[in-house]
Amino acid sequence: MRDPRDGRGVRPPRPSLVAGVDYGSDSVRVAVVDPASGGTVLRVSRRYPRWAAGEFCDARSNRFRQHPLDHLETLEGCFREIADQLGDAAVSALAIDATGSTPAPVDRRGVPLALLEDFADDPDAMFWLWKDRTSAAEARVIDDALSAADPDHTQFQGTYSSEWWWAKILHGVTTNERVRDQAYSWVEHADWLPNMLVGGGDVEQFRRNACTAGHKVLYSERLGGMVPAPVLAAIHPYLAQVRATFRTPPVPAATRLGTLSPEWAERLRLSTDTVVGAGSLDAHAGGVGAGIDTRSLVKVMGTSTVDLFLTSYDAVEGKDLRRLCGLAEDSIVPGHLGGETGQAAFGDLFAWYARLLSWPLQHVLAPQLRAVLPEEEVAGIIARSGAALLGALEAEVLQRAPGDVVALDWVNGRRYPDVDESASAAVTRLRIGHDAVDVYRALVESAVLGSKAIHDGLAAAGLVFDRVILVGGIARKSPFICQSIADALDTEVLVHQEEEVCAAGAAMYAATAAGFFDALPAAQQRLRGEFAARYTPVPAQVARFEAKFAEYVAAGRLLGLVGEDVRARAASEGPW
Repeated sequence: MRDPRDGRGVRPPRPSLVAGVDYGSDSVRVAVVDPASGGTVLRVSRRYPRWAAGEFCDARSNRFRQHPLDHLETLEGCFREIADQLGDAAVSALAIDATGSTPAPVDRRGVPLALLEDFADDPDAMFWLWKDRTSAAEARVIDDALSAADPDHTQFQGTYSSEWWWAKILHGVTTNERVRDQAYSWVEHADWLPNMLVGGGDVEQFRRNACTAGHKVLYSERLGGMVPAPVLAAIHPYLAQVRATFRTPPVPAATRLGTLSPEWAERLRLSTDTVVGAGSLDAHAGGVGAGIDTRSLVKVMGTSTVDLFLTSYDAVEGKDLRRLCGLAEDSIVPGHLGGETGQAAFGDLFAWYARLLSWPLQHVLAPQLRAVLPEEEVAGIIARSGAALLGALEAEVLQRAPGDVVALDWVNGRRYPDVDESASAAVTRLRIGHDAVDVYRALVESAVLGSKAIHDGLAAAGLVFDRVILVGGIARKSPFICQSIADALDTEVLVHQEEEVCAAGAAMYAATAAGFFDALPAAQQRLRGEFAARYTPVPAQVARFEAKFAEYVAAGRLLGLVGEDVRARAASEGPW
C-alpha cells in the first residue's frame, strides 16, 4: 500500500477513515474516525453471544473463559454494518485493543485450540479472560521463583498476579493434559487478532505488542529481554517451551504490522491495502484516547479501574514501586515507560450490590406479578426496576449527610497497592438504623478510598500529577462519584466526553500506523476530543476523606490482611 499521503503531502480523497476496534470484557466496539477532521464518523458494537449466555464460565470458581468465535463473529458483524453504512473499503487502517492478560492455547499456526473440532467445548482451550483467577496458587509459585531469580523480573511489576500470562498458562497445562499435549504455544488476545488479520500462519513469527509483553509476560530490555529459560523451566518445562516460541521482540502500539490478508479483506469488506496496526491493551488505548501525557493520571473506570501514567527510567531510578504499580517499556505511548496500576473492582462492586438488591424483585415480586400480568410485561418491569436501583440510591445519597459506615472495596481481591488476591470486601460499623442508602455510600467511598491509597502512594514516591482524567460510563453517569474522587485525591478531575474512548484510542494507533501522523502524540492532539465536566476539590470534603481514609486503613488492617507476616509488615511500615 502506498503512503496515504502522496509525494506532495496531500492525502487522497478515499479511503481516509481509520477504525479502532476495542474488545472489552462484554462486547466489541468499533469507532470509525476521520483523521483529517478529527471527528468520529460511526460507532458500532456487538455483544459476545456465548459470553452473554454465561457459557464456559463459573463465577463461583473464578473461571471466566471466552470462545474465540465470539470475537470473530462480532468483528465481522461490526464491519458488515460499517460497510452497509459507509460502503465497502471505507476504512484504510485499523488497530485492535483487548483486555489482558487474556491468553489462549494455540497450535503451531497460531489457531486457538477451541477453533479445532476436538476442543470446541473445552473452556481450557479458549481465551482465559483477565478476571479469571483460577490460577491464584500458580501465581504464588511463579512469584516466588521469579523474585528469587537474578535478575528479578518482578522488580518493575510487583507481585505476580493470577490475572497475568504465566500463571494462567501454568494452571492450564498442569490441570488439562489434552491442552498441554496439543498447545504448541499461547497467544494474547491482543496479539492473536492483528496477526491473524495480516495472514500470520506461524506462531513463532507472531509480533507481540509491548503493552502485554511488558506488563503481563514481564519482558524487559532493561533486564535482558524475556524471563530466562532456566528460571521458567525450573517452574515447569512447558513454560520454557512457550518462551522459545516468543521469537520476535515486542513492538509498540501504533506500529504497522502489515495489511489485511485476502481472506480477511473479503470477510470484513475492506481492501487488501488496509493497514493493520499492532495490538494493545484496552485500558492503554483508553489512556491514549483521553489524551494522556506526562502530567496526567488517567483512570479508566469500568468493571475494574486501570490507572495509567507516563514516566521514564530516570524518574524512577532508585525507587521500588512494585507494590504500587507496574512499569513497562514502550507501554501506552511509544518511547515512554508506561505505568499501570488500579483496582480489581470498581463497577463490579456496584454491580454486585445491584444484584444483591434485585434478588427480592426477581424472586418475590416477579412471581406475584406473573399471576396478574403477561410474562413480557413482568420481565420489563423487573428489568427497569433493576436498572433504576443505583440511580435511585445515588439520588437519595445526595439528600443525606455523610454517614459512619466503613467498607472495603476488595470484592475481587486487591490489585494495588500490595497485591493480595485473597483479600475480601467487608462492611463495618453497621447498626440497626442503617439502610441500603448508607451501605451504597460506604461502597462508593470504599472504591474512592481504594483510588486514594494508590494515588497517595505514588505521590509519596515522587510521582505527582497535575490532574486526573476519568473515562468510562461511570464517570459520565455519576457526578457524585466524580466529585468524591476529586475530594479524596485533592486534585482537579476531568471527565472525558467520548463514550468509546478505548476504541477512539485504538483509532489513534491505527492512524499513526497508517502514516496519517508522524507520531502518536500528534494523533492525540488532533483526535482526542473534549472534556465533558470538570471537578475541583471542596476543602471540607477533602478533610472528611482524610479522616475516612484512616478508618479505611484501620479496617483493612483488621479484616483485609492475610497471614501473620503481612500483619507484622503492615504494623511496622504503616498504611500502604
